[in-house]
Amino acid sequence: MAEPSPSSNPSPTIRSSESQLLAEGGVSNSNGDMETMKDIVTPNGEMIDEKNWTKEQSISNNLETITTVGALGPPPDGGLRAWLVVTGVFCAGFCTFGFANAFGVFQAYYAKTIPGATQFSIAWIGSLQYSLIFLPGLVAGHLSDIGYLRPMLVIASAMMIISIFLVEECKTLWQLVLCQGLAIGGASGFLFIPSLGVLPQYFVKKRATAYGCTALGSSLGGTLLPIVLRKLIAAVGFKWTIRILGFIIMAFLGVMLVCVRPRTDTRNNRGKFPLRELIGNRTIMLYIAAVSIMWLGIYIPLTYFDFYAQEKLRIPATRSYYVIVTANAVSIVGRIGCGILADKFGPLNVQTAFCAGAAFLTIAWPYTRGFGSLEVVAALYGICSGVFVSLLPAPSANMVPPHQIGASIGLAGTCMALFAAFSAPIAGQILDTSHGLNFVAVGGYSGAMVLFACCFSLASRYTALGGWKGKF
Repeated sequence: MAEPSPSSNPSPTIRSSESQLLAEGGVSNSNGDMETMKDIVTPNGEMIDEKNWTKEQSISNNLETITTVGALGPPPDGGLRAWLVVTGVFCAGFCTFGFANAFGVFQAYYAKTIPGATQFSIAWIGSLQYSLIFLPGLVAGHLSDIGYLRPMLVIASAMMIISIFLVEECKTLWQLVLCQGLAIGGASGFLFIPSLGVLPQYFVKKRATAYGCTALGSSLGGTLLPIVLRKLIAAVGFKWTIRILGFIIMAFLGVMLVCVRPRTDTRNNRGKFPLRELIGNRTIMLYIAAVSIMWLGIYIPLTYFDFYAQEKLRIPATRSYYVIVTANAVSIVGRIGCGILADKFGPLNVQTAFCAGAAFLTIAWPYTRGFGSLEVVAALYGICSGVFVSLLPAPSANMVPPHQIGASIGLAGTCMALFAAFSAPIAGQILDTSHGLNFVAVGGYSGAMVLFACCFSLASRYTALGGWKGKF
């Protein structure tokens, strides 16, 4: 049977009925109570009650055109306000993922300055900071859906700034775990996931491109912050380095607070968290399993590139950190290009292909025998890993109805956090217990995890399309 084309199988949109607008948000039910009525309306004019919207009706080859249409009309897919939101989410990515991506510098510094610290124990700081970017997502995404976005962003920003300034006062490993791992990571979780959930209110056809642009923030942070941190530590010492870092993060968070504003008032969406509906959606659950397992391996090279260059290639610390800089800088190519490719071929298709490439690169990097070859592998790895993180929310936004987008991204974030917390410590344990720092075993472990995750991505895609062909 021929596969239906997008024009013959149009994606639905959700719009409020005319009676809802006349009643200012609701109509009377049989009991005289006001309730909101919404229909699923296809471009052909077919109307489907939202309560009877089945998975088969909701998932199609071009599901990314689903949008909420009410008094404000469909998302503009551009315009000053929409791109200001992209700018704000860009800044959130710089302060959260960008900061976390620079942890390789802290890993090398703490290994030399914290008495008795091992690679395994230090890795817990970075893993907590990474994982907590996602762990609060289950709560943060739902709070965003029901109208608490702005106060959540303000409180999390204040917490993050205070925690950064407290890092300079830390003297022991457990203090760093509390400040840099738990506090900064936790604050990041209430900034990153909620801000991502705002973008679908402004973009539909260009959604993947918008996500790609916002992901440049983490790439820019991961590129500039290692350079800044290295230079400042050598020039002014660790304490003043942290103070300057705090003021940089404060400036970016200020821009984020000004720019990230929801387009619609979601306070009328308050209700129970749609966990049962999400668990019953096989497509989204398979995707969540894929990205969660992916975190067990995909970012291990970024954590250990610097350390590997110093210990195995005997590159001085003044040069070794440029491997991290290269990986983060070149990831800009993947982050920009993936949005364009995803809008054309489907975000899950593009993400899975590049993650498979990242798997082979994570296996290959311990076999490099010179700084130049390591730089090449790091650059290619940066492109592939950049595609993964840029498109993280895009597939899930195409698998659920609009009012569940924040919750679905949040659920995915919480699950990812549980896996990400153990990724670097497992790699650190492999190094600590192996003879002569066996980076080959670390690369093999991380690559295997990424390939295993790609299998779940393919299963999610198959479930959504009902076959192997199609854009998704």
